[in-house]
Amino acid sequence: MRDSPRNRPLLRLALSLFALRLGATMTAVGLPLLVLQRYGSGLLAALTLALELLPNVLFGAVVGDLVDRGDPRRYAMGGALGGALVIPLVPAASELWQIQVLAFASGIAYAFGVPARMSLRAVAVPAGSELRGNAMLVSAQRLPNLIGPAVAGMLVPFGFSLLFLTDAAFALIAALLLIGLPAPAPVPPDDQVRAAPVEQGRAALLAVTLRRMFVDNVRELTRLVTKDRFLAVMTLTSFTYMFGFGVSKLFLPLYALHHYSDVPGMFGYLAAGIGLGASLGGFLAAAFGRFRQGAVYMTVNVVEGICWLLLPLLDHPAPAIAVLVLAGAFEAVGTVVFYAEVQSRLAARMTGRYFALLIPLCDAFLVLGVWVSGALTGFGELGLAALIAIVMAGPALMLAPGLLSGRAREPEREPVAALTAEER
Repeated sequence: MRDSPRNRPLLRLALSLFALRLGATMTAVGLPLLVLQRYGSGLLAALTLALELLPNVLFGAVVGDLVDRGDPRRYAMGGALGGALVIPLVPAASELWQIQVLAFASGIAYAFGVPARMSLRAVAVPAGSELRGNAMLVSAQRLPNLIGPAVAGMLVPFGFSLLFLTDAAFALIAALLLIGLPAPAPVPPDDQVRAAPVEQGRAALLAVTLRRMFVDNVRELTRLVTKDRFLAVMTLTSFTYMFGFGVSKLFLPLYALHHYSDVPGMFGYLAAGIGLGASLGGFLAAAFGRFRQGAVYMTVNVVEGICWLLLPLLDHPAPAIAVLVLAGAFEAVGTVVFYAEVQSRLAARMTGRYFALLIPLCDAFLVLGVWVSGALTGFGELGLAALIAIVMAGPALMLAPGLLSGRAREPEREPVAALTAEER
């Protein structure tokens, strides 16, 4: 693979991910601040953030089937366009329940977009170039984490409307960039994966969906990873990591408001620090290919947990941002290792199925982390930071033997017919 404009699918997908994430990082700053400043409640802010993620938890299993059976490009484009229609309405809402309904609606768009874009990685990244290709895609997703929050921090004093309008504009651009992208061959559903019986009513639909996500999907995900101890450990630690990430989504704005009340855009600048580190980590991740990937994955989880633990002990912007730069860099390296190992250990036809199963479950842990953080705000920033550190670093250390003993597998590869020789 040549990581250049000649690899048009990779470049197009990377630019789409960049645009979508750039807008989302601005509203990720705006939404919790909007609720915290209007209503002054960490619990209400946590509930609003959780509602934005809830649709993927409830309906991710069904969406995964649709993506597998259909064209993931259409679902990725539809998710981006749906978000572009809903997002600008948030700051205009006059009541909390209206903000929460809009947050839930934008979460529906997210639920369709994420597994579809994950499935498109198999088209954009050819076999044998997983580390370099995924490093480029992760960098495209992480660089906006620097630009978006920094710009949002400067714009917050002028109101929230501009943040949400910008998100909508970039979502539209992201959808347009996917036009013409080759689509992977649909995966035929097996006997255990069927659409929920809509004709039996909404209650039956919800019951079947929840059963499939928390029972059938867990069973199938276990079947996928059970023969690969390394992949099983990475899958388990992704759940605990996402729980910690959910806690951080409320912890960081609370920390910014309490420690830096004289700097209105400090939350944006702190988030930009994570983005700066993630951008650097994404670009440098390929350099870690010479090391044992299990050791790299374990180390980055431990160091990132320590960084979050140190943060509430700091009361000056410069060291706080520096610690978050380091945390972001290690997070990006861990993400690249995770994506590359999954793609190299699973056959191409199963990569989309793996992420369709994994993402809803990860989001369930993310929502749980947000809710728990809202209930534990009385423990203060140090208590929340300690919780983040424990769930990020602890499982990686406890399951270290599985990470350190893992050896790369070479699954049976299928040619990606949608990529021409020129595009490769």
